[in-house]
Amino acid sequence: MHILETCPPSDYPKLYENSKYAYPGKRLRERFRNHYWLSLTIGTCGLLLLTAMLITGYAPSRTKENGHIVFVVLFFVLQSIPYILHAVTTQNWHRNIRGSGILPTRKADLRPRKILDFIPPTYIATAALAFIGWLTYYLYNKGLTTAWDWQTYVTVVGVTVINFIMIAVGLNYFRGKKFGPYQAYKDQKKSIETLFRVFVFASVMLSLHLVVAEAINQNGWDEYEPLVLSLYFQAVIIFGLGEVMRRSKIENMDFSVYQKGQL
Repeated sequence: MHILETCPPSDYPKLYENSKYAYPGKRLRERFRNHYWLSLTIGTCGLLLLTAMLITGYAPSRTKENGHIVFVVLFFVLQSIPYILHAVTTQNWHRNIRGSGILPTRKADLRPRKILDFIPPTYIATAALAFIGWLTYYLYNKGLTTAWDWQTYVTVVGVTVINFIMIAVGLNYFRGKKFGPYQAYKDQKKSIETLFRVFVFASVMLSLHLVVAEAINQNGWDEYEPLVLSLYFQAVIIFGLGEVMRRSKIENMDFSVYQKGQL
């Protein structure tokens, strides 16, 4: 809404060019209203569920196979739907701009990029130590001399692959093209910094959550598993999407690159 109010199509045509909508501003407002009502509906469902749990005296299952975790996962997926829709819409919007064939003159900064200019080494070390700490704790509980079963292989390989995927995506964004074709260089740097921070936080939170989950399994605290998982999912939102919103404030971005006559 801030962009629509401060950057109208008449003055910032490059922001709306090659849109498949005749009146992109009107269409965007409709999408915002849909997302607002969708988010409000999901939040209301969550409050109603909590109210029903309080009234009925709900208590999580104490059994080892805690089926109530499924509801926590499904509600997190439900919470994520508006953000997924927004991300897909934004990606399609930038693809349409690139498809116009009228892109700005490319400028190169001759100074080589260094990862440590975007993320402090202490952050990287923290993520690495958290991963090593979880792996050591997990394998210790499994038995260091015990042969690995399929669950151990799946867990270790799966978590390792997740971390490598985040590293690969981060490096690709670090070395690749801008997310938005007209994005100002300072905003691109801020985006890279934010992405690295989000991935480091995600890696650390994943390792810590797996340590807590393993402690729950070892000590028979199964009734707390849905609560711990729910708190983890909310932390993912706070330090993932929340970090993006805190660091990339829309009012601080440079939209002059979308004005007429700007290259």
